[in-house]
Amino acid sequence: MKTALALAAFALALPAGAIAQDAGETEEEGTPPPPIIVIADPDEKPRRVALGSRVPRTAHFANSGIASNVGTPGLTPQSGMTPHTHKFIMRKRKGCESEDPLLSKTVVCILASGDDLAAEGDLAGAIDHYRHVAYTESYSARERHVGSEKLFALAQHADDAGLREEGLLALLSTGELAPARAQEARRSLVALALAKGDDRSAMKRLEEVVLNDAEDARSLANLAAIQERNGMAAARETIRRAIAVQEAKGYSVPRSWRQLAAGE
Repeated sequence: MKTALALAAFALALPAGAIAQDAGETEEEGTPPPPIIVIADPDEKPRRVALGSRVPRTAHFANSGIASNVGTPGLTPQSGMTPHTHKFIMRKRKGCESEDPLLSKTVVCILASGDDLAAEGDLAGAIDHYRHVAYTESYSARERHVGSEKLFALAQHADDAGLREEGLLALLSTGELAPARAQEARRSLVALALAKGDDRSAMKRLEEVVLNDAEDARSLANLAAIQERNGMAAARETIRRAIAVQEAKGYSVPRSWRQLAAGE
C-alpha cells in the first residue's frame, strides 16, 4: 500500500519590501477588471468620488496631515522581517502628498481616500480604491504594487483568506517583488489552495514554485504527494527529483519519499 507523504506547512502572509522579481508567473488566474473610480483633478475643488453604483460623495482628501498606517506585515510568522508600512501617503489641506516620487498625485489621493474609508470601517469602499490602483494597467508597476500591498494588508487586518489570496496574486502580477519574496508568495498561495481543498490550484502553484527554484526539494515532495493522492503517474518521477535534490545537498531523505518512489 502506498504511503502518503505529509505536506509541509506553508506561511500565509506576505512581506512588502524589496522590489524586483524574476519571470515565470502563473497564468492560471487572470487579473480582474479594476473597479470604476471617477476622480477630479486632485488640485481642484470640490472633489467627488464615485465607486461603481455607489452614491458620489466628497472625497476625504483635505483632512489634516495623518500618515497612512495601513502596511504589509512580514511574509512569515516570526520571520524577523521588518514590516514595511506605507507611511509616505499623506492627506493635507493643500492636497495629497507622498514621499515616493514614483507615485502620481492621482494615485496617492485614491490610496489616501481608501485609507480614510478603511479607518471609517468601510472596508468594501477601501477595497474598491485599492483594487482600482492594483488593476489599472495605465498606472505604473510601482503604483500597482503599492495598491496591491494595501489590498493585501487590508486582507490581513480583516483575516480574509480570499482577499489575502487576491492580494498575493496582485502582488505577483506587478513583477515588483524580489525573487525570494515572490517565492514566499507562491508558497503562501499553495497553502491557501490546500486550505480550501483545491488540489488542482495547489499543483499548478507548486509547479510555479519549482519552476522558479528547481532545488526546492520540499516543494517537489509536496507536489508528488498531491499527484499521488490524485492517482497521477507523474508522482513517482516527481518524488525521484525531490530525492535527487535532497541527496545532492547532503541531506537525509525521508523514508516516505523512498517508499513513494518505489511504488510502495
